[in-house]
Amino acid sequence: MRIIRSSFVLLIGLVSSVSMFAQLPVSFGVKAGMNLSEIQKMEDNVKVGFNIGLTAELALPSNFYLMSGLEFTTKGAKSKINIADASGSISKATYNAMYLQLPIHAGYKLDLVPGTKLIFRAGPYLAYGVGGKIKWDTMDQDIFTDNSNRFDFGIGGAVGVEFLNKISVSLGADQGLTKIFKDTSTKNRCAHISVGYKF
Repeated sequence: MRIIRSSFVLLIGLVSSVSMFAQLPVSFGVKAGMNLSEIQKMEDNVKVGFNIGLTAELALPSNFYLMSGLEFTTKGAKSKINIADASGSISKATYNAMYLQLPIHAGYKLDLVPGTKLIFRAGPYLAYGVGGKIKWDTMDQDIFTDNSNRFDFGIGGAVGVEFLNKISVSLGADQGLTKIFKDTSTKNRCAHISVGYKF
């Protein structure tokens, strides 16, 4: 229920903002893709996840643009070393975290050939953890507790190609600046590839 409630509140905020941009050259779309995430300052292996969401793009003069939206994205890692779980048993842990994320990026589009553009964008993001588990061999535990931060802030960027002003393929990365666990220096780090479509 918490995931549904948080998603609904953020979706209402996004929809209500549409009227603010009604007179501006804004295009809306959808995106989906794959994540490769890890946790900085932890001995870990990359974990495969996904991203899916809505996008909003504001066209600016001279091929510049602003991009935002709301996406559901998974982050985390698979630990390399054996650690003790809550029951005292020793096993490897998989960290599965789910976030609602809001990027605020500025970008530029470079014309290559008619109908094809090279796109660049970069900027900060805000994210809120809506759920997830730390999975051991013997048990599971919620990843967001009193000892962890639900809010995540960081910077990100991407480069890609846009076809016919509709379809885009991009490769990017996000670097978290907020500690995941309060008493550590662990931070989210994620590479992603996404395919987008503008209506």
